[in-house]
Amino acid sequence: MEVLIFEEKRKETGLSKRMLAMVLYTIHILVTLLIAFGWMSPWDIILWCVVITYAATEILWATRQGFCILTDMERWLLEIDKPDSALQQNFIHRIIKNTTGRSLDPKFARNLTVTIGRFSFIASLFRLAVPGI
Repeated sequence: MEVLIFEEKRKETGLSKRMLAMVLYTIHILVTLLIAFGWMSPWDIILWCVVITYAATEILWATRQGFCILTDMERWLLEIDKPDSALQQNFIHRIIKNTTGRSLDPKFARNLTVTIGRFSFIASLFRLAVPGI
């Protein structure tokens, strides 16, 4: 289970912490899917969820030097040390590496994350402002 979450060695943690970390990982995937594809939804409530979630994400990144709070909570639960740079723990990089075996450049993965997020944010706002699109 931990292989999907982090590759770094961790201290032995209890089952409850590992299960909570997997729940956070799943929530992280759902949030990522919401932001990536939510702008295509026909329902305004989903568009608002995209706008609010991505705005909160940008604020958290700005106030936490680029670190994601969900990833940090996973690391805390698994007792894995926080890296020096947020580029060393990019969630999109982790998903792509775990699913395809290919490792993206960390800066490219970060830029991809931000580009998709900002596009989805703007598209959702536009669709909310112009009904029927």
